[in-house]
Amino acid sequence: MILRPRILGSASGFVRDVSVMMVGTTIGQAASVALAPVLTRLFTAEEFGVLGVYTAALAILGVTAALGLDLAIPLAVSEFELANLLAGAAVAVVLTTAAVGVVAWLLPASVLADLWLGPLDAYRYLLPLGLACLGGYYVMVAAATWAGQFKDIARTRITQGVGGPLSQIVLGVSGTGIQGLTIGFIIGQCSGFFLLLSRIVIARPELPAAISVRGMREVVGHFIHFPLFASWTRVIDMAGSGTVLYLLFSTYYSPAVAGFMFLGERIIMRPLLMVSTSLLQVFAGETGRSARLDPATLRRRFWQVVPGQLLVALAWIVPVNALAYWAIPTLFGEAWAAAVPYLHALSPGYLAIAVLHPVSPTLQLLRRQLLAAGWQITRLVLLVAAAMVSHGSGLTAVEALWVCSVVQTAACIGMLATMAICIHRLAKAAETAAPDADPVDADPMRALRQSGN
Repeated sequence: MILRPRILGSASGFVRDVSVMMVGTTIGQAASVALAPVLTRLFTAEEFGVLGVYTAALAILGVTAALGLDLAIPLAVSEFELANLLAGAAVAVVLTTAAVGVVAWLLPASVLADLWLGPLDAYRYLLPLGLACLGGYYVMVAAATWAGQFKDIARTRITQGVGGPLSQIVLGVSGTGIQGLTIGFIIGQCSGFFLLLSRIVIARPELPAAISVRGMREVVGHFIHFPLFASWTRVIDMAGSGTVLYLLFSTYYSPAVAGFMFLGERIIMRPLLMVSTSLLQVFAGETGRSARLDPATLRRRFWQVVPGQLLVALAWIVPVNALAYWAIPTLFGEAWAAAVPYLHALSPGYLAIAVLHPVSPTLQLLRRQLLAAGWQITRLVLLVAAAMVSHGSGLTAVEALWVCSVVQTAACIGMLATMAICIHRLAKAAETAAPDADPVDADPMRALRQSGN
């Protein structure tokens, strides 16, 4: 069976694809949340804090494992481009994993501490392993998105949501401590990668047959702006989305504080990801084509997704905050009651991130990489400065987290406004294009760039 790019755009198709993703993500996240009370009784807050630092480091590195080529995959116009982008991304994942492995092996403990990664000193060997699995998974998700195989992506959410926590429980009962908690997380990521690899590549031998060195050079050269810009801006974006706070607060305060933050993230953000991740995959698959062919659809979709996601996020965050003082010690154990103030402090920032998340690739897919980079750098600098100044001023961990949460909220609102302006300008450029012009000549993104807007 030959893969063909999925042509998206109809309202019914969008809702159907989001619904498929929602079912898989809901089952996976529900299983993860349901098993969390078992995990909190097997592992301490300090151990979860180390896991939080590990996943934060892996999340920051993982988005650049393929050097941004995974983000270009939904823009492929043929099976030839898809195959060679996949090959280029696979080579990139191998090279970046090898590089991280060498650096992780050679860095002295003092340097890791300076990089806010001190808790990972004894577990540094797990970084390249996790990076290979996570980077490969991102590549395969991009390929499945290109083909519209959202059912397969949904299945990976289930295998990850069930397989990861179950592995952690088995390893925790065996007394493996932090190593078991971390290896269980890696097992969950690997399950999703291998499932999509079997469905997208192994089951279709014609796809690897289309790969050639010449084809890789041609296709990667065509999308070279993604490695040049997306490879490093996504690292900054991931760090600025809040993962860097695990590193900062673990260093400035204690791993236990990072553990309380980890639980807050699991309670608030994990359920919200059931919606936002589902919307993200479908929105990204549609944006790559609608930006060129029908910007009006992109504008309409943007204003459907953002307000809807805001209402969903509020419907979850408000009652969770209201019930937290009763629910957290009851469900997770009395030792975790101290996590409640951290959950409250994290909530405004997580609300803003949850609203931004489904449309987060917009500027990249509109090829406004420099604009996206400027915002990502600014947000990260402000977030790090907020944490450092708060700690230097003698604020408690909870007070510092409130400051960082306010900064995060303001940055996300600014980004959403920027996206809305860019989409509006793109749609206006399309409206003024000659209706009988050739689609390539009438490309609104090209017209917008040439106009200097």
